[in-house]
Amino acid sequence: MRVLMFGWEFPPFQAGGLATATLGLVKGLLARGIEVTLVVPFAAGEADVPGLRLVSTAEPRTGLRSIRVASPLQPYAGAAEYLVLSERGQGPSGGSIYGANLFDEVARYAEVAARIAAAEPHDLIDTHDWITFEAGTRARAVSGKPLIAHIHATEYDRCGGPGNPEIHRRERAGMLAADRVISNSAMLRRQVMNQYEIPGDKIDVVHFGIDTGRESDQPDALPMAAGRPTVLFLGRVTRQKGPEYFIEVARRVADHVPPAQFVVAGTGDLLPRVIERAVELDLADRVHFAGPVQGPDVDRLYRAADVCVMPSVSEPLGLVALESLRSGTPCIIPKESGVAEVLRHAFRVDYWDIEETANKVVALLIHRELWEELSELGLKEVRAPRLGLDRAAGKTTAVYQAVV
Repeated sequence: MRVLMFGWEFPPFQAGGLATATLGLVKGLLARGIEVTLVVPFAAGEADVPGLRLVSTAEPRTGLRSIRVASPLQPYAGAAEYLVLSERGQGPSGGSIYGANLFDEVARYAEVAARIAAAEPHDLIDTHDWITFEAGTRARAVSGKPLIAHIHATEYDRCGGPGNPEIHRRERAGMLAADRVISNSAMLRRQVMNQYEIPGDKIDVVHFGIDTGRESDQPDALPMAAGRPTVLFLGRVTRQKGPEYFIEVARRVADHVPPAQFVVAGTGDLLPRVIERAVELDLADRVHFAGPVQGPDVDRLYRAADVCVMPSVSEPLGLVALESLRSGTPCIIPKESGVAEVLRHAFRVDYWDIEETANKVVALLIHRELWEELSELGLKEVRAPRLGLDRAAGKTTAVYQAVV
């Protein structure tokens, strides 16, 4: 079986999120003998090739064909962010080579998808989140092959409500058009049913796994750690991820554990406000803003931290928690999150309960036996087959086989 998949950056530049989940799925599928043609957008400014078109192919591993398409599309970029990204792509005459707005660019990307579908052999089409849904439907119109819509998060998650009505409409239309929908958690499945009116019997739940073959190294001597108790927030600094709650927690933890310090790794529209709030709470010398982190630096942060806090307002899955436990670092997760459906050895809190979150962070920082127990049990749990790549790939393969 060969899958034509429309995904995101490959390999991913940062941990967590849609790109990492897609990478894990692809690795799991390849291990099962499923061949994948993975189509991903990339900024044309990174290569001297004008126009939105197929620009390069590579064969990084057996069974995988990677096709890169010049486009500034990103999984979490809204209409405003798109305008900034598109300015980087200038054609030979100085004008932008991209669509005038996000939706024009999605249409242009879908045109390329149709041409690729005509040329690439495949048995089914798999798409990841709304930006690729139109590409998938255009590809199916060309090849007539079954269409899968993977949903990782929705506009409702990102905005805490309906958000952009056009994006909401396109999400719904894409899921209705697909032969099957794959949700990364039961929590997200319920939301898709309630907010998008997608029939529940059309949605399969597949919790994404994690590469458990990676061994955690010894803690790194990061300057920001310097032997002091360190609490980490890693993710997009947006309302969905709850960075404002993290800063409030930091103030309470600092009151009980004076040496404690805090790291905010990531960027987003709330970053200026979070920095201001850290100053207001007299935490300027305790909170380190690491900015966006990539590659090995992500794992270094996990290993340097004593506790990772994931205070997401809405978290369909939450790979950050699995990555943290893989590094031996206990993680505090929201009760209403996708990852809470599969993790047994992580403290659960209501994302809005600042006091209880702070209590659990303090307990882990001052009670070494408790920290060691959660670290050991968490590490053992993420290495279990049920959280590995093969199980997720196996359940996805079953969906593929059903539609084919």
